[in-house]
Amino acid sequence: MEFNDQEVIIDCPHCKGEIIVNILEITNHHTVSCPKCLKKVDLAANDPSAKLGVTKTYMPFEGLGDYLKQVEEKRKKK
Repeated sequence: MEFNDQEVIIDCPHCKGEIIVNILEITNHHTVSCPKCLKKVDLAANDPSAKLGVTKTYMPFEGLGDYLKQVEEKRKKK
């Protein structure tokens, strides 16, 4: 799996619900809908929730495997 295809969890800036997106969606500044409140979330670089998702992914890989498993488990529950 390529890095840009890796999924991360970001917090909805409206309701704080979790949104699963991939790195490419963030870097391409896509807009996604929150599954909880259905509001649009702009993944532009100036969106703090998008930055949070990228920051979690760029951690110095300590615990990254556990984080990725958590993302996958949440993806399967949908």
